[in-house]
Amino acid sequence: MTENWADVVADRIADRSPLRKGTFLLLGAADTGKTTLMEALLGRLAQRRAVAVVDADVGQSHIGPPTTVGWTLVRARAEAGETSPRSRPEAALYEASGIAFVGDFTPVGHLLQLAAALALCVERARQAANVVLIDTPGLVTGGAACTLWWTVQRWLRPERIIAIQRQEELGEVLRGLPGERSAVDKVQAPAGLRRKSPEARQQHRRRLFEEYFRAAAAYTLSLEDLAVRSAQRMTPDTVLGRIVGLTDATGQDLAIGVVEHWLPRKAKLTIRAPQLDIRRVRCLTFGDVRIEAPFGWSG
Repeated sequence: MTENWADVVADRIADRSPLRKGTFLLLGAADTGKTTLMEALLGRLAQRRAVAVVDADVGQSHIGPPTTVGWTLVRARAEAGETSPRSRPEAALYEASGIAFVGDFTPVGHLLQLAAALALCVERARQAANVVLIDTPGLVTGGAACTLWWTVQRWLRPERIIAIQRQEELGEVLRGLPGERSAVDKVQAPAGLRRKSPEARQQHRRRLFEEYFRAAAAYTLSLEDLAVRSAQRMTPDTVLGRIVGLTDATGQDLAIGVVEHWLPRKAKLTIRAPQLDIRRVRCLTFGDVRIEAPFGWSG
C-alpha cells in the first residue's frame, strides 16, 4: 500500500515539474514515508540522468553510517544499460560517495553541525549531478525544527520542498519558509503506516554499524599531530567507546571511528575504523555517541 501511494505521489510531482534540474528537499516526521517516496522519485528521475541523493537522517541512515550525513550518485539507468524502467531501486541501502560528520543520532542539540554537514554534502552532490534529492530526519515541530529548516532553506535554496505530513503537523515549519524561495508540494502521509519502535530503530543502527566496521582496523594516533575537537572534557569515562570523525587537511570527512584505548600521558589514541590511509587524517572530532565494540573485534 505504501509503495502504491509513493508511486502515485511521485507521478503527480513529476507531472507538475520537469525535474530535469534542481534540488528537492523532502520534509516529514518519522515514519511518514519520506524514504519510500524519495526512492519512488529516484526511480523516475534516474531513467535518463544521473541523480545525487543526500541522506540527512543521522539516526536511521541509508547512505553512510549513523551520526553522519551521506550522499551518493545514482547513475542513469540508460547509461547502466538497463532498458526496462523501474519505479524504485531494489536496494534500501546505498554506498556513500561522501560523508560529513554530525556526531549524534538526533539533530536536537546539533542543529549547527547538521546544517553544516548537509550544506557540505549538497555542495558535492550538486557538482556530481544536476538533480539532487535530500532525505531528512523527522524533526518537524517546535522552535528547533523551525530554526533548522529556515536555515537550511536559506543556505540551500531548494527549488522544491516536498512536505509529507499527517494532518497539518508541518504547518508551523512551512509558515516560516518564504514561498518565493521554494515551491512546496504538500502530501498527506498514507493512513495506517506502521511506526518503528525505538528497539527497531536501535537494531537498524546496530546493523549499519556492524556492516560499516566489518573490515575495520586499529590505528594509533598521536594527538600532538592533530587538531582535536571535543565538546566534553576528555577523561577515560568520556573518551572510550566514543564515535569520532576523521577529517583530512581539506576539511573532508574520510570516515568515522570508535575509540578503543587512550594514553593521556603519551597523548596517544587508538581507534577502530574502516581501512584508510591514516596519514591523511588531520583533525579528530569527538561525537556525543558512545557504542560498545561487539563488531567482531576484541576491545
